[in-house]
Amino acid sequence: MIQILYCAIALVVVLYLLRARTMDGVENMKGSKFWWGGTLDVMNEVFKEKGSMATFLLKATKAHGNKVFSWSQVGGKTSLVINHPDDIKFLLRDEFGAFDKAAEFIEIFEETMGNGIFNTNGDKWKEQRITMAHMFNRRQLRDRMSTTFGNHAQEMVQILRDAASSGVPYNIQPLFYCYTFDCINMIAFNRNVNSLKGVEKDCSFQQSFDSVQASVVNRFIAPWWWINSAFGLTQSERDTAEHISRINVYVNEVVDGYYDEEGNIRDDALQGDQTMTGLFLEAAKEEGKKYDRKFLRDMIINVLIAGRDTTGSALTSCVEYLVQHPEWQDKLAEEAKTCFGGNTQEALTFDDIEGKSPVAEAVFLEALRLNPSVPGNEKIAVKDVTFPSGATATKGTYIHWATMATNRRKDYFGEDAEEFNPARWMEGKAYDDYVFPGFNAGPRLCLGKNMAILEGKIALLTIFANFKFTAKPGFKPSLLFSITWQNDSNGMQVAVHEQ
Repeated sequence: MIQILYCAIALVVVLYLLRARTMDGVENMKGSKFWWGGTLDVMNEVFKEKGSMATFLLKATKAHGNKVFSWSQVGGKTSLVINHPDDIKFLLRDEFGAFDKAAEFIEIFEETMGNGIFNTNGDKWKEQRITMAHMFNRRQLRDRMSTTFGNHAQEMVQILRDAASSGVPYNIQPLFYCYTFDCINMIAFNRNVNSLKGVEKDCSFQQSFDSVQASVVNRFIAPWWWINSAFGLTQSERDTAEHISRINVYVNEVVDGYYDEEGNIRDDALQGDQTMTGLFLEAAKEEGKKYDRKFLRDMIINVLIAGRDTTGSALTSCVEYLVQHPEWQDKLAEEAKTCFGGNTQEALTFDDIEGKSPVAEAVFLEALRLNPSVPGNEKIAVKDVTFPSGATATKGTYIHWATMATNRRKDYFGEDAEEFNPARWMEGKAYDDYVFPGFNAGPRLCLGKNMAILEGKIALLTIFANFKFTAKPGFKPSLLFSITWQNDSNGMQVAVHEQ
């Protein structure tokens, strides 16, 4: 009998320690249960409603009238969820040093991102940021970008022409991810990959890349993941280990091209190298910095994630909304005539579209506003702070900013904030990075922002100069539970028609 009593007491203690906690002075998430917090609500949104963490927090934010609220999970982790631009500015700029990437986040992504720029804090982050900023200011890189984007966009035209002639619905999402993958490989590493042409080696890498990201993000709702990973207890973690091994083999082929047998950067590898990697290593050499193979491997993975996933996601979202608003397809086609100058078979360049593509830019930004490629993010307070909204976060509190909710605030974007209306970007009104944090903001503002917009504009103008899309009847995209906005394997199904 006494053993049963001890067990009961132990159970109560464990449940108490694992309870979902609330925060003083901040309303707890509506509908959240005491013991398990919002964990089951997230799982319902992801697995039943076919949504994501972003859509879950969007609904929760609306339920709270855009006010700050706390969101708890089983295990005691509690996050302060913010979405007001003043609070985001406070987090990402005014009190930048008061918040860090959480150790939990860094540990979960260490296998994939390593110590790359997206997975570090402090001096490690600052050093990479400064060197990369110099690299992005090089004109040679910009010229290389636009030439690469234009050439690969023309490859998409040939693929879409076959899709149009087939007369069957076409999943355009993989096309965009292959386009951005091929582009970033050429720009960053001078690597002529051919995933657009279906080369098995390059397509297989992308499959492993996607699988790892989907699996790793699930660790956020499975706090015991490290046990499963260490002992291979689940199929998901066993698959993750295998996919990471494939990724490392693929990426190390790039790394090998820059190092000699002693592990030093080869001078001949940098001669005439105008890629992102070459410019980065050249700048590092001028500053007297030395980086080992592991560092370069981590940097490459981070560049691939930024260069492939975010723009591929944004272009897929463009098509999702354009099939619902065909009048904007017509406007893109008209603008493309001006940019191409009558010859749609030529690859567009930066000079072809500079100052001539307001429609393409507006469409790209509006799709990114509604479906942000990185729809939310999280940091941890390293000291006690009070936000402009009045919410107080003590040291150790997680802060989640819901980008998707911020991007749809009616007090900033008008009564049609939930609707696709690219015209809002063409009316002379500017939205700062805290009202529209689609490219992050503050010291961590995306260095590739202009590159992504250029890539998106060239792709849209090239495609809609040649084609129109209509929706597949009855099709509705479903989201993956991922760190980026990405549809599941059904992608984005459309019917392709020649202009």
